[in-house]
Amino acid sequence: MKNKTNFNPADILSKASNRTSSLNPFLSSENAAQHQTIDIPIDLIITENNPRKTFNETSIRELADSISQYGLLQPIVVRKKAGKYELINGERRYRAHKLLKSKTIPAVVKNVEQIDITKLPEIKLVENLQREDLSESDLALSLQELKNRHKETNEQLAKRISKSAQWVKTKIAHAEILKETSLNSNVDKSHPIYQIPTSLFTEIAPLDVSNRKKAIDYLIKGLEKKGDFPSRNDLREYVRPLKPTKQTKAKPKLSQLELKDLKSKLAKIKEKISVLQNEKAILEETIRKYKK
Repeated sequence: MKNKTNFNPADILSKASNRTSSLNPFLSSENAAQHQTIDIPIDLIITENNPRKTFNETSIRELADSISQYGLLQPIVVRKKAGKYELINGERRYRAHKLLKSKTIPAVVKNVEQIDITKLPEIKLVENLQREDLSESDLALSLQELKNRHKETNEQLAKRISKSAQWVKTKIAHAEILKETSLNSNVDKSHPIYQIPTSLFTEIAPLDVSNRKKAIDYLIKGLEKKGDFPSRNDLREYVRPLKPTKQTKAKPKLSQLELKDLKSKLAKIKEKISVLQNEKAILEETIRKYKK
């Protein structure tokens, strides 16, 4: 059996953070020479489990125009599955070919044995990070998907991808707010909420659900009115009165019976103190006379 492709999410996320580009790990010069590119029917391709949920239609159209003029410079990668082909990476190229109404697309077909199936979501995340920058929303949702798949804490995920726990925490909070909003209002992926950057979601995170919606409406109205989201400082001022305030604990109320009992105990203590003070005075006087 051939060796499965090695792959490290930490290396890929590091490259993505530096906004560098590199060839897909499945299409290195060593691997490319070992696999022949063939044309496969577009309608036999299955696309699923892609971390990326949103695609820039203008970018896809530009890619389609480039493919129409120069051809596809790099094939997609697929694996055989139930008589069809499951897309591993290259969804933008696949979508561009569909836009061109192409019947086939050049592809490298991988054998099942060559791919660790449990790594497919990570592999697709690799493709997205290396090819075209993910939106902050898609990156947040992708990281949440990885976290849930591996049943990891934020700290464990951060260690595995070589990021700080705080960075992961903010991304997961971003994803949770998106999920919460989508579940409650069936938000379409083209909705402006998916354009809101993580830095603004950080200001929204401490709010309760109803106030999060108010803050999101505030951001979207700002985008519609001025063509851009309000600044982080403006958002911070807006959400300040919406944040939960620390409630002071109410002083416990005493019943009349409890109050009477406390007063009685206090009186007895004062009486004992008085007796002790008298004894103290007598002893001091005796000592004074003895010294004379």
